[in-house]
Amino acid sequence: MPEQQAAAGHGGGEWASHALYTRSMPGGGCVRVELLVSDAALVSVDRLRGRVVMERRSTARHVPAEDPVVVEEVEGDDEGVIVAELFRIARDNAAIARRILRRQLPVRVD
Repeated sequence: MPEQQAAAGHGGGEWASHALYTRSMPGGGCVRVELLVSDAALVSVDRLRGRVVMERRSTARHVPAEDPVVVEEVEGDDEGVIVAELFRIARDNAAIARRILRRQLPVRVD
């Protein structure tokens, strides 16, 4: 798994992704905590964004891997606060499942 990769879809700019934590999921695949910065050289100065990403993996060779699912994103100025919140979510299978289900619910317009 690459240490850095371009992350698209975040305000139109390029973001560097730094994987901080990865663990296997009980049903297959893995969950990963990533810290995203708009300029890798300015981690301590730039506004930070972090996310929990889940990659589902199929055991069947003929089934292509799905795109990773962004479970949660957190943005702020304090790396410690961002990372602590994302680690809390990434270690809790129920929290991951709740967030994925919420993202799949249709948006109601009343």
